[in-house]
Amino acid sequence: MKMTMRNVCGALLGLSLVACGPAVEGEESVQELEQELEAGCTQLGSTITGHACTHANNSADLVAVTATSGLTSSTPDISTAHKFYSVTLPAGATGTVKYRPSLAGSWALYLTKNITVTVKDASGNTVASALGHAVSATGCSLVKAVVFDLTSTTTDYRVDLGSATGDQVAMVLERLEDNRVRYYQDADGDAWGNSSVSKYTACVPPSGYITQRFDCNDANASIHPGATETLGNSVDENCNGSLTN
Repeated sequence: MKMTMRNVCGALLGLSLVACGPAVEGEESVQELEQELEAGCTQLGSTITGHACTHANNSADLVAVTATSGLTSSTPDISTAHKFYSVTLPAGATGTVKYRPSLAGSWALYLTKNITVTVKDASGNTVASALGHAVSATGCSLVKAVVFDLTSTTTDYRVDLGSATGDQVAMVLERLEDNRVRYYQDADGDAWGNSSVSKYTACVPPSGYITQRFDCNDANASIHPGATETLGNSVDENCNGSLTN
């Protein structure tokens, strides 16, 4: 597979606020980059949650908005990238904000309180959540994540936030496609993965998958990069392509 250096900062337009940084990964098709949340995903991975926490812990990213009671002409927009939104809700009631994504995809809404979240499209139809779970990250105020697959980039989505203690809730929004990591199958448990068998995901990887690759024999834990080479046995223990060193 051809390798390329890409900036994972990506197109964090709207509901995505990832921390920027270069990463080496395989080239992906446009169709794959815009896919909905993959089947079998039960929890978001540490990379996307870590990005969300970076913004939640950065006072420079804080933006205060006041939600409206329902959708009105003064409903605040939360489409600015790389922000940690502190939302004041109507007293003891649900508050509404709006969002228009610049890219279609799966979006994770991280919250500082365990409240309900409802997303509706321009026609008033409820967008079913694709995933929701509690978040526990050291030194981070975020406690809940909810994922929605958003397909329209030409209309506003209505986001209703349930009532919260103190009528305040803060949130960070991340696009899953901008936070995916390549994991490789480590079938023999030697901490080196098989370059030919991988998962590219923003979710917690399947059991037995790791980020380190280049194992040339994933069925033998004694064979992997860095292993001691035994001369004369016709086995390349250290996976360097040579039987002599």
